[in-house]
Amino acid sequence: MRSFSLRESTLASPMRSIRALSIHRFLFRFSFAGVNIFSWIFVFQYFFLVEPDIAHAFVRTALLYALSQTITCLVTPYAARLLRLGARRLLMFATLVAASSFVVLGAAFAGFWGGSYIPSALAVFACGLGFYRALYWIPYEIEVEATGVGRRTRLAEVCIALAPLLAGVFIAAMPLGPVSLLFAGVTMILLATVPVFYLREVRERFSWGYRETFGQLIEPANRSVVGRTMLEGAAGAALLLFWPLAIFILTGWSYEMLGLILSLTFVVAILGRPLVRRGMRTMSSHNSAGMDVLFAFTPWVLRMLVATPLGVIGVDSYFYTTTPRRIGLDPLTYEQAADAGSFVDEFTALKEMALALGRILMCIIAAVCALLFTLPMAFIAIFLVAAFASTALVLAPR
Repeated sequence: MRSFSLRESTLASPMRSIRALSIHRFLFRFSFAGVNIFSWIFVFQYFFLVEPDIAHAFVRTALLYALSQTITCLVTPYAARLLRLGARRLLMFATLVAASSFVVLGAAFAGFWGGSYIPSALAVFACGLGFYRALYWIPYEIEVEATGVGRRTRLAEVCIALAPLLAGVFIAAMPLGPVSLLFAGVTMILLATVPVFYLREVRERFSWGYRETFGQLIEPANRSVVGRTMLEGAAGAALLLFWPLAIFILTGWSYEMLGLILSLTFVVAILGRPLVRRGMRTMSSHNSAGMDVLFAFTPWVLRMLVATPLGVIGVDSYFYTTTPRRIGLDPLTYEQAADAGSFVDEFTALKEMALALGRILMCIIAAVCALLFTLPMAFIAIFLVAAFASTALVLAPR
């Protein structure tokens, strides 16, 4: 059931507020595109130094990511209720929580608390990102799309796509590169809070209680939407966490090469996707179920076979130019949110929780396979699960 909205009239929304949201989103997405995935790379490297082998480092990284998703799942119902106090306040608080999480990680790697406290700091970092994801709701997204003022331009997307390359070069060029990148990212995130002050306030009413929300999660009537969203979450974890880890290992643990591959792939996708989709429409294949299944399944199979950076660029370019867009998946920032992060109704919170559960499930599969078999076998299992999840999403009724 649609919640009662305390939202102000869309027609009365000032253009200044919409422009402020656009500036905030650009600054925030640019900073996350540069720092988010590299932060998990740093975590993986730390575990590699303290664990007996790379498989155990991989397992601990996966479990830490699962901890972050657990926090998101548990906090989301409460965070949705806080929208009654105002989405602008919540947006500001979530942005500060995200910045604080990277501050904790940077301080830990800088030796601020000593080596014995780094594991605790990593747990705080993961929990902080989990809180951020639960609290970060984008107000006025409907108004932005309706007016077109804040619509993502191709130039802005290309700038954000270049952030991983800039981050990789920054790490290599700066002393204490990882720590410097984390604090630079914090600076950008804090800068993104300035436009939030110019947003008008929006309030939403979330009618479900905390326990009722979890009850709705297992309600038979919601089984279809929850199951489909869990599949999206599982595929999202494979794409946004485990695939970049695989690329990093494949490139010989090179920050610059990882950043170059990611940025080049995204730029090719941004510039090439309209041409590819136009060609598919010309061939009348864009509505073909068989083609959709092919484009959903084959990129994951190809990811199991690539062995060179050039192969990675080719596979990802194929994936991003052919795969239908998924609402809420932002590969440039390694983020995934229900309903594109904009609160629509109670089911937005339900889907956010299901996304987190899907990511947790994928992390468990990855950890178990890495412990029982080998790291390459774990990656194969992850990509196979993602392939079948993506295919099921294509075939599932909407």
